[in-house]
Amino acid sequence: MHKNISYLYAFFGFFLIACGVVAVDLAGEQANTALFTGAAGGLIGLTAGHFLNQGKRWGFVLGAAEAGLLTLLLGWRSATYFIRLLGMMQQSNESATTETAGMAFLLTTAMLVIALLTLTVSVMFAKQVLRETK
Repeated sequence: MHKNISYLYAFFGFFLIACGVVAVDLAGEQANTALFTGAAGGLIGLTAGHFLNQGKRWGFVLGAAEAGLLTLLLGWRSATYFIRLLGMMQQSNESATTETAGMAFLLTTAMLVIALLTLTVSVMFAKQVLRETK
């Protein structure tokens, strides 16, 4: 089972990197936070996946901890973007600004959903993975 979870962490890493690149492409310089979160989180996910695939227990701990921390961080950021987006829609008629904020909200929420799913699968199979790894 640890090999399957390692592939999940690798997918999670690639997904985070892709979301960071898409955010910069859509929002430009305003998406530096998404780029940093995507790049750093993606590299950590790829590292966790690689070492878990090698049978290292700390790879699982790293991947599960990352998924948990990113779930908290991205949940907070999604809520913040949503509140800001609601305020922008009520006050402003500038569609370009609202569109950029909407895209930031959608990307952050997509990252949140994948982080939550990764955390859930990690918790579900934690006992089995910890038995298989050293």
